[in-house]
Amino acid sequence: MSASRTRRHLAAARAVWPGVLPVLNADERELLVDWLRGSAETRPWQSLLQAAGPGRIELADALSQKVLEAGLATRHERSEHGRWWPVKLCWVELEQLQAALGLVTRSERDKRAAALAQRLEALMVDELVGEAAQALAEARMATTAAEARAALLDTLCRWVAGGCTGLRRDFALQLGHTKAISSSEWAWLERHFDLPALGIDAFAPTLTLAGDARLCWVGDRRLDLGVAPFFTLPVDALQGLQHIDTPPARWWLIENRASFEKQAARRQPGDALVWIAGRPTRAWGEAVARLIALAPAPAAVSADADPAGIEIALAAAEPWERAGLAWTATAMEPAQLDRAGLQPLGRYDRGVLDRLAARALPPALAALRNALVERGVKAEQEGWL
Repeated sequence: MSASRTRRHLAAARAVWPGVLPVLNADERELLVDWLRGSAETRPWQSLLQAAGPGRIELADALSQKVLEAGLATRHERSEHGRWWPVKLCWVELEQLQAALGLVTRSERDKRAAALAQRLEALMVDELVGEAAQALAEARMATTAAEARAALLDTLCRWVAGGCTGLRRDFALQLGHTKAISSSEWAWLERHFDLPALGIDAFAPTLTLAGDARLCWVGDRRLDLGVAPFFTLPVDALQGLQHIDTPPARWWLIENRASFEKQAARRQPGDALVWIAGRPTRAWGEAVARLIALAPAPAAVSADADPAGIEIALAAAEPWERAGLAWTATAMEPAQLDRAGLQPLGRYDRGVLDRLAARALPPALAALRNALVERGVKAEQEGWL
């Protein structure tokens, strides 16, 4: 014990962690757990009383004395009107004490946070999930929730790499059971990915398109696209197409859904529009390949003016490359980066630019890539298209 006339610091004969907890009844253990939540090695007595509440004041006094005598804490006191009053408790070995009570320690939290950061960095280099991983890293959400979403991204990578298709329940089973993914996590996945395009469906995978063409199947079954601003059709149905009447003069592929719907409403004669819906998947590519096999025409491709948009445009154009048809990037000019209030490039974006630096790009996309490197900002196409 150290002391002055008005203050003193009390400690056990050996104020070191004894390696085991003293004998505690259920009420004492419950209150001690309440006191030890968090990472503060020193707790003001007033805050400990607030944690105890009015019904446990006497218990708090008794527990304070017990942890003092057991060497778990030291106690600072001050003298007022001839009486000594507690000021604060100082835990002797906080983390060992927390571990003995089954509480998570600061070191464990820091270790988990570092492991999560490393995991997200690895995911940021992936073409499919890198953008979502970057957004997750920047979200500053609770570690447990972020770990769950990182697990979703890992599972999505494996799902796509394995060529899997199925319903949402099948995807959830990859995480253990059909209820493994909450509604909020499904909503988060939907914000970042076109799940049907990745083979994860509530129902059948679809393709959304607009135009004046008439799609024709066996048995003289027909669908006139011109009767509505756009249609969403099952991919399997498109594989059964036999021919296309009034074929388009140009296919226009648009990444952003709002931009697609806006342009579909303003569609010029001779144009057929297809919603890209995120990164094109095999099912999307096969459906589009069937359309251009029956109605070959050049394509215009419009995606966000950002690094991922360049990769999406290249992937969307692959059916035209394989068919030997011309295509061009449209509404992806460097001038779109002259707007105010644009977002800066993140780590994922710069990783994509590193990948693109090794690729031979069409002139329009090469110009956009160079402008992104020089200006360090990116833009989403609904701002102009």
